Amino acid sequence: MKTAVITTGGLGTRIATITKSCPKTMLPVYAKSEYDNDYLLKPIIEIIFENLYDYGFRKFCIIVSSNYKSVIKNHLTHDSSFIKLLSKRNHYHDKRFGKTLSRLSKKIEKCEVHWINQDTPMGFGHALLSAKKFVKNDAFLLHAGDAYFPDYTFLPKLTDLFQKNPDVACGLLLESKKLLEGYGIAEVSKKNSENIVIGVEEKPKKPKSNLVILPMYIFKSNIFDALQETSNGYNKELQVTDAIGVLINKNEKVVALKMKQKWFDIGTPQRYFNALNYSYKYKH
Repeated sequence: MKTAVITTGGLGTRIATITKSCPKTMLPVYAKSEYDNDYLLKPIIEIIFENLYDYGFRKFCIIVSSNYKSVIKNHLTHDSSFIKLLSKRNHYHDKRFGKTLSRLSKKIEKCEVHWINQDTPMGFGHALLSAKKFVKNDAFLLHAGDAYFPDYTFLPKLTDLFQKNPDVACGLLLESKKLLEGYGIAEVSKKNSENIVIGVEEKPKKPKSNLVILPMYIFKSNIFDALQETSNGYNKELQVTDAIGVLINKNEKVVALKMKQKWFDIGTPQRYFNALNYSYKYKH
């Protein structure tokens, strides 16, 4: 699997006012330098891109708000003049900065990166639907740009669930939680050692299980047909969860990997603080 769609078009109103000029996906977390044991601060989008690259993804569709496109695109664009400037400076941190950017740039240059504007946020599903022409008939990974995963070692297990079974239309990441408010919920039935998803619901008032749907998915391209058949749902927006429900109702096979590793939705100040605090401890 080589294709990934990353959505970054939300307005981030719950974490305002920084998001007036800085999208959530550009908020930094701590990371370990590849050149020493010192701290670096990297934006979430860089963490996502580099980890997906390291696991073999080479085609990226990044969906952005027109308000933020220049900020995100500037960060994920090779800037040879800036790297050259840093290399001429004598301070150790300048050179480390230059080497870090150079390493990122080499990865970017080996990829196809396509940018799509989402002028008006109309839901996660609407953002995904805008990537249809880029994805075409490829199977692909969908990753929310405001989700921080400190460790991606689970990713091969998720893609294997999908790639080893040609009947699978969708692969989900699920986590068992006590506090379920604000999450999509999945119902699962165990069949022949597989976690078969038999029902999903977006942010229900009365959840039917304690399994929340994490914001990383694997799809076949027929998810786009399902989205086009899906009515607006929660918050009067087009929801990916509802489109997955359409797949299930059509007897398409949806499977799940139950996640035990830490992850963070950075969509509120408290959750972002938790992610930042964990990243400091995790990387050192």
